[in-house]
Amino acid sequence: MAPKIKINLDVVMKLPMKKRVAILVAICVVIFLLIGWFFTLPELSRASESSAKLVELNAQLVKDRRIAADIPKYLRDKKEMEEALVKALTQLPNEKEIPDLFDSLANSALRSGLKIVLFKPGAETPKGFYAEVPMTMKVESRFESLYDFSKKVAELPRIVSLDKMAVTSTGHKGREPQLTIEMNATTFRFIAAQEAPPAPPAAEAKKPQEEGKK
Repeated sequence: MAPKIKINLDVVMKLPMKKRVAILVAICVVIFLLIGWFFTLPELSRASESSAKLVELNAQLVKDRRIAADIPKYLRDKKEMEEALVKALTQLPNEKEIPDLFDSLANSALRSGLKIVLFKPGAETPKGFYAEVPMTMKVESRFESLYDFSKKVAELPRIVSLDKMAVTSTGHKGREPQLTIEMNATTFRFIAAQEAPPAPPAAEAKKPQEEGKK
């Protein structure tokens, strides 16, 4: 048990004034310390926790406001990307248009003054929702004719990419250099969902047959 402290008021009252004042001040200090210990410190602790929580909420609020401010821009970008995708898909020929597109490519080469030596379609290469459809070409031409052919290809209603171009000089005709050009002309065909190859079936586990004991 805590020791009991008894204060004899008669003894205190007989003390000099300075000592009585000192005792009174000491008692007040003890009372203030007890009030601070039991009431003020818990409140300060709760206030500190509330302040930390407030800082955390303010940081989250700033983050959420930034995200909310970016939503209109995100929606605009999404709409622009969807429109660009739709526009790009309209430039991809379907399977029935591939022969006509290659005919247009050959006609563009002839109208540009190219002499076609090789014009060979290649195998399609699936790339997800579209497939690459290559055409291997070998032509004889001048620089001006090759440039004119490139312009005509860019003006085709469907996307055609000229790549893997190898140019070899074969001499001069008059003052004009003669060239042999080997290149790939690649178009891109949209693959509809029903054309996508089915997923391979999961291999069925084979149960081992138990051999009977002889």
